[in-house]
Amino acid sequence: MAPETLVGQFVSFIKRKTSQKYRFNLQYESSRWDGLKTLAELGRYSLIVGYVRYFSTNGHILDLGCGEGILQEKFSATDYTHYTGVDFSDVAIANANKKGHVNTEYIVGDLNNLTVTGMYDVIIYNESINYLSHPKEAIKRLYHHLNPGGVFIISLVDKHGKEQTGLWEDINSVLVLQERSKVTNLEGNSWTVQVYKIKTD
Repeated sequence: MAPETLVGQFVSFIKRKTSQKYRFNLQYESSRWDGLKTLAELGRYSLIVGYVRYFSTNGHILDLGCGEGILQEKFSATDYTHYTGVDFSDVAIANANKKGHVNTEYIVGDLNNLTVTGMYDVIIYNESINYLSHPKEAIKRLYHHLNPGGVFIISLVDKHGKEQTGLWEDINSVLVLQERSKVTNLEGNSWTVQVYKIKTD
């Protein structure tokens, strides 16, 4: 094999091994994210589900950064007409699709370069918007996919006991805050969940 071919293969191998997608796939394969299924996480899921039920009746939901579909499992079958989950981890999406929920689809996609089709009543970023390179631009690209009266629901963990103030400020600059709640579990971990509508002016 030619040296340049070996070099090319080595570079490709390093890129795969150091990519965020590769790391997430490996983490899902090794059950690293199973902690998201525990009672300690239920508070923030319950807040999100409650907000969805308040702002949307049997609507279309887009869950961006859905992982293995844990949030979707907290809804009842009558909470939505259709549920779409997107995550860039092939392993997470494969695990989500094994569950075979009715009116639900899970697809692999990069939230930084996402092509969205269809219209939605609720768009959710559940612990995922902080992984985006340009959150404000990503949100703006979704404006035309939100039905009139629809909402964004965004949840962020308060890292090290502190809210991610800068990221919230960015989000607040492109959306209109409707409601905000915070939940803290017995372990002392806190999450802030905020509901937004699109600016109309």
